[in-house]
Amino acid sequence: MIQTTVPAWFWLVAVAVATGYAGALYYRNRKDELSKGLKIGLAAVRFLFVFLICFLLMSPIAKMKQEQVQKPLCFVAVDDSRSMRAALAPEYRNKKEADTAVFSASGFAQDIEQQINRVCEELSERFQVQRLAFGKEVRQEKYSEAQESAHSAYSQEATDYARLFQDMAQRLSASTVSNAVAILISDGQANIGQEPVSAYRHCPFPLYCIGIGDTLSYPDIFIEECRFNPYTFLGNRFPLQIRLGQQQASNARSVLRLSEDGKTLIEQEVDLSQPEGRQIHWELEANASGIHRYILSLDPISQEKNLQNNQQEVLIQVLDNRQKILIVGHAPHPDLSCLQQSLSRQEKYQSEVILVKELSKKSMKELQDYDLFILHGLPSRQYPLDPYRDLLNRKPCWYILGPETRVDCLNQNGTGLGIQARNAGWEEAQATLNPDFGLFEISPDETEAIQEWPPLWTPFARYEPQANGRTVFYQSILGVKTENPLLWVAPPSASRSMVLCGYGLWRWRLADYQEENSTEIFDRLIDRCVSLLSELKPEENLIVHCPNLIDNTQSLQIRAELYNQNFEKVSTASVGIQFQNRANGQQYEYSFLPQPPDYFLDAGFLPAGDYDYTARAKNGAEEYTARGRFAVADIRLENLQLPANLELLRNLSLTYDGRFYYAGSAYAPQNAVWKQILQDIEDRPDLKPVISFREAYASFLDQIWLLILLLGLLSMEYFARKIFGNL
Repeated sequence: MIQTTVPAWFWLVAVAVATGYAGALYYRNRKDELSKGLKIGLAAVRFLFVFLICFLLMSPIAKMKQEQVQKPLCFVAVDDSRSMRAALAPEYRNKKEADTAVFSASGFAQDIEQQINRVCEELSERFQVQRLAFGKEVRQEKYSEAQESAHSAYSQEATDYARLFQDMAQRLSASTVSNAVAILISDGQANIGQEPVSAYRHCPFPLYCIGIGDTLSYPDIFIEECRFNPYTFLGNRFPLQIRLGQQQASNARSVLRLSEDGKTLIEQEVDLSQPEGRQIHWELEANASGIHRYILSLDPISQEKNLQNNQQEVLIQVLDNRQKILIVGHAPHPDLSCLQQSLSRQEKYQSEVILVKELSKKSMKELQDYDLFILHGLPSRQYPLDPYRDLLNRKPCWYILGPETRVDCLNQNGTGLGIQARNAGWEEAQATLNPDFGLFEISPDETEAIQEWPPLWTPFARYEPQANGRTVFYQSILGVKTENPLLWVAPPSASRSMVLCGYGLWRWRLADYQEENSTEIFDRLIDRCVSLLSELKPEENLIVHCPNLIDNTQSLQIRAELYNQNFEKVSTASVGIQFQNRANGQQYEYSFLPQPPDYFLDAGFLPAGDYDYTARAKNGAEEYTARGRFAVADIRLENLQLPANLELLRNLSLTYDGRFYYAGSAYAPQNAVWKQILQDIEDRPDLKPVISFREAYASFLDQIWLLILLLGLLSMEYFARKIFGNL
């Protein structure tokens, strides 16, 4: 159908114009000496040319009906995790280390790959086939009808069925929601993510499962779990809690070893027939800082087929940056012990309590090693701390007012809070949270508890806080909130300091224990205050926040901060990073994504090993570099169990309108199931092509052939008159 933008009578006008133009040129013109037949032919050419010009002036549009055939969608999801290697090549289990060559040489593995390719090829005649490889992440593998399929490496470190099902649901379009099917090929081992049967409910299409692997159990001993704190401090002793397991080896005896850099540190004979032989407790001493890679290994027993679960890595970072805090009191007071007890609950702090009269026993060099000073009742009239003023101005300080505090000396220490004592009196003041304070988080439950704690003793004075300083708590006297600060944080331009305008913290800690049966809220408050004071101004322009330890099932996520020469944050520069594996030298390069005011990178999953990184940023003509190190541990989730978990696959297929098939093992392959699944899927009446029609419009003004036709008509008339006429 042809539609135009002008009335229908314009067609008559076009015919009349074309006829008049051709007639006037060839019948009214007596000068041309042309034969009658040639005149009629040339008149027809001129008529057609003029008519087409008029036709195009009407902006004609062709309306067409197009037929579309939408094939059903078929997902072929292949388990790409390490456990599939043991399912496809049983001899692979006898290797302590991952040996890809053993797996690649397996005839059963090659046969399974050929069967998968054949299924994809035959289904592609009736379905849109998407082959997916899944493990801890999902990727689509290339596939064509010529059986060109990317061979699965079966190298992913974990199996997450929920991620696969979520990915399939996202690939659906509106036209394929009710016209799709999935084929899942796996050994049934799931070790991370949501429970598979409940996770599949987001996929509104049937699921067919093909199980692969040996279902028989063999004698096996393994390291079931190793519990440890990945961080410890230099000089500490840290525990390892090891749990061993066994299958069909109830009387097994073996030797458990812990080694580092090939050197055996601990060796113990274990009897797995006894409960005490399955629970091992060791303690190690952190005698060197840095990342330590320990190897736990269990000697194999007779007839054991799976040796890869006899070994496990343990990565521990020994830190040498514990913050040293010196608590100095004017006189003995329960607040001093209260503060030290709270700080001692955090391994990252090393606190010491002394009286100010003992301060002279420490040299200036010793005092410079402390990261924070907490001064209780100081400076005082007896101890104004004048010899230490320069040191205190350079170090973070937390001043806690007491009866002996000399406020005129305190006002000279750059806290940003002026205190003018009106008399020698003191009054009780409870804490009321400043709702605008945001330097650290205090939850509503914590706020409610703190505001119910007993009051502190505060001086009767006039307070003059400077601009840009922050009040954490206001003083509330006799239930009336005042604008006087109770806990004050100095402005950024001043020295890093905090002032508690009162004493009696021990009452807060006792009240917390009385209400909550623990001092957790109080201890968290003290920790946040100390952490706030300990935050240093950046000494480097490019700061990379990279985790020191992750495992191979975790995505590496890094945040970076960039400062210009004035230490102002910059969020528009180009920042990149390069990782290098220390063992094999393999390099990985990435670019950060700006997320003002910082930069963010999700580098995905990296192979286990030790890595060095070099980050580079360019801001105008300035270039900055930051270097560091991190480690990726191999936790070997895929090697803990040997038999295939076919019950999971059977439950999935029966729950979601499909069918379960067993493709066998290397000992007894079942090739007939591949033909059966093809037949079952092709016989489903609900999986048929969907035929739809849509209207399409095309403008004649866009057709190049019309231009060629017009030029051809003009050329034909010109050359005919040139040859036979008097042009």
